[in-house]
Amino acid sequence: PEGRGRSKWRMLLDQFTDFMILVLVAAGVVSAIVGEPIDSIAIVVIVLLNGAIGFAQELRAQNAMAALRKMAAHKSRVRRNGEVLLIDAHDLVPGDIVLLEAGDVVPADLRLIEVKNLACAEAALTGESVPVTKTDAPLGPDLRVGDRHNMAFKGTLVTSGRGVGVTVATATHTELGKIARLLDDEDEV
Repeated sequence: PEGRGRSKWRMLLDQFTDFMILVLVAAGVVSAIVGEPIDSIAIVVIVLLNGAIGFAQELRAQNAMAALRKMAAHKSRVRRNGEVLLIDAHDLVPGDIVLLEAGDVVPADLRLIEVKNLACAEAALTGESVPVTKTDAPLGPDLRVGDRHNMAFKGTLVTSGRGVGVTVATATHTELGKIARLLDDEDEV
């Protein structure tokens, strides 16, 4: 999930809270007190220019990241009401039938119901460097992520074959989403 971005006002104010900027402001105040108005004005102008440039760069970077996120939003082929549709991956809901083929990024956690030579690269989740061959056979309960060969997980890459799966989890409820939540909780500590 996307975190809440900082407001433009917060970005601007943050430009003036850096330690070196605060030292320059203090130097400007001391210069004004000592009777050096030209030095004081020069320091204030430098601080304001630095803040304006930093704000502009941060705003540009934020806009670039938003554009990249929009570009990276991938589509998924789903079977709904007997029709194959191409929908945005974030519009998937549990129960959707997703069609996979080599080169696809798995859009949600899927329970595989049909496979034909399907293999997925799951290094992001399991650390396994070799693509995992998938099956549609039922497996025992309480298996670790790396042992659930009848599942395709969000964010993994289909390296070969084709498959069909039922969406069982989306967004933060996926295995990848659980990792993201753990990392987010860690940041708050």
